[in-house]
Amino acid sequence: MASKGTKLSPETRAKISASLTGRKQSAETRAKMSASMTGKKFSPEHRAKISASLTGRKQSAETRAKMSASMTGKKFSPEHRAKMSASHVGMKGKKHSAETRAKISAGNTGKKISPETRAKISAGNTGKIPWNKGKKGIYSAEHRAEISAWQIGRKRSPETRAKISASKTGKKLSPEHRAKLSANTPRFWQGKKRSPETKAKLSAINTGKKLSPETKAKLIASLTGRKPSPETRAKISASKTGKKHSPETIAKLKASHNKPETRAKHSAHRLTQIIPTKDTKLEIELQRLLNTNNIQFTKHKPILGQPDIFIEPNICIFADGDYPHGWNYLQGKDYSKYRALNNEHFEKIIKKDQSVTTRLEAQGYKVLRLWEHEINREPKKCLNRIRALL
Repeated sequence: MASKGTKLSPETRAKISASLTGRKQSAETRAKMSASMTGKKFSPEHRAKISASLTGRKQSAETRAKMSASMTGKKFSPEHRAKMSASHVGMKGKKHSAETRAKISAGNTGKKISPETRAKISAGNTGKIPWNKGKKGIYSAEHRAEISAWQIGRKRSPETRAKISASKTGKKLSPEHRAKLSANTPRFWQGKKRSPETKAKLSAINTGKKLSPETKAKLIASLTGRKPSPETRAKISASKTGKKHSPETIAKLKASHNKPETRAKHSAHRLTQIIPTKDTKLEIELQRLLNTNNIQFTKHKPILGQPDIFIEPNICIFADGDYPHGWNYLQGKDYSKYRALNNEHFEKIIKKDQSVTTRLEAQGYKVLRLWEHEINREPKKCLNRIRALL
């Protein structure tokens, strides 16, 4: 028998290997060999030789099945797992072949991770920064195209969608995340159109939902100052053409418009609107009269009645046209034969003007109403009446 430390020649090793080829060891022999090796460690040189001898060799399906069965139910120690993790660093920068990826994919198809394993993975990743966070250009154009092609036509099952929805419920996105989504959403949808089925589903999902005051405020703020393109306006107009509100919708709209809060909002908004948008000839003539006499004034001050001329601190001047404000009616002209601009119409206009005057005076303003014929025929008298209030 060769003494310890003696090395066999390559010829002797080849003969021994040839004599053992095809021979199977009994269970007892394998158990003895396993017991004799327990606790022993191979030297780095020996491990390198074993690795080199196995390079390029493929295990048969039977061998792989046996190895898999022998490993089933076994747990690695923390030290062993740490070693395996460290040994995987050698894969950095390497890529699996297409065949290997196909095999891995086929091997994982249909497999489900247990809740315990998912919990462990989640716990292990908690607090860790994703390897690709903040990095750009890590995927090639070809890789991105493959991912995109792989996703086309795939639909998540109702169970998967329910799980995703449940996992996100109650979570709030950070301002940075929301900003990224907002920036990327238009680019994602550019040139894409939702199918009629998708639009119908979105409509059904949103039916009956009410936006919170905060969400409505955000939407209003995001749309403020934005103008739809002519194409968008044309589409909106076409989508509404021929449509009629249901009696229930009409009732809701009337109820919402008659609320004190809604009326107050509309009233406040109307104060900022100038109707008509351009000064009338009568208003221009009155403005010229004041400018000529160096009297400072403001046009269309946004207070009750929106006076045509306002002079600080509290003088309100209205330039009333003879026809629209009812001078002719007050002089006895009969408009009863007209359908719209009839006697009732002018009575309402006159009462409204009187109400505005009374309410402004109650608030401490001095109110002066000048008729069209007075401004045109007797501008000096009008000027004197204005100066008397200064």
